[in-house]
Amino acid sequence: MIEIKHKESGAVLHRVDADTLEGMALTGVKMPGANLAGLNLTGASFRNADLRFADFTGAQLKGASFYYTSLAFATLDNVQCTNADFTEAVLESAHAHNADFSGSVFRYAKMSQCDFSHSKLKRADLSVADVRANLSDTDLTEADLRGSKLEGAILRDAELSKAKLDGANLIGADLTHARYAPEQLYNARATGVIGKSKIEAMRSQRRPWWQFWG
Repeated sequence: MIEIKHKESGAVLHRVDADTLEGMALTGVKMPGANLAGLNLTGASFRNADLRFADFTGAQLKGASFYYTSLAFATLDNVQCTNADFTEAVLESAHAHNADFSGSVFRYAKMSQCDFSHSKLKRADLSVADVRANLSDTDLTEADLRGSKLEGAILRDAELSKAKLDGANLIGADLTHARYAPEQLYNARATGVIGKSKIEAMRSQRRPWWQFWG
């Protein structure tokens, strides 16, 4: 029997009659503030769950499903969360420092005011410009976004300092007031970007135009 407790009060939020949570179906569970730190949750399904303020620090979340799940204000620092599904999830104000989300899907997710600093988002899908595909004011300092899909993404006021964007698809993304250096877009696809664009890089470096557009 596994008991999942509240991270502060210690109250039992959910019981699972199993020896492991790996691959466990926890669809629709309501566990705000749950302490899931350090657990092996590989392949677990939290579809449509309430995990606001939950603590996943250092958890194994490879291939986990958080489809339509609320993770607002959750702590995801140092998680291993490759190839996970966050489609339509709510991650507003979540803290995910130094985590690995490589290959994960965040389509239509709400991600404003998150902290993804120093995290890996290589080949992650953060695309689709919609009221629910919002990364406004998100901290992506030194994040690894190489090969990620960000076409149409809303990145207003986002912090992209030293983020790796080689091979990223930023076509039509909204970078209004985002903080980044033009040279960070040298090897990215960024036609139709709103806000600062490759035009600045072209003017400052005087490189041939065909080296900028993908």
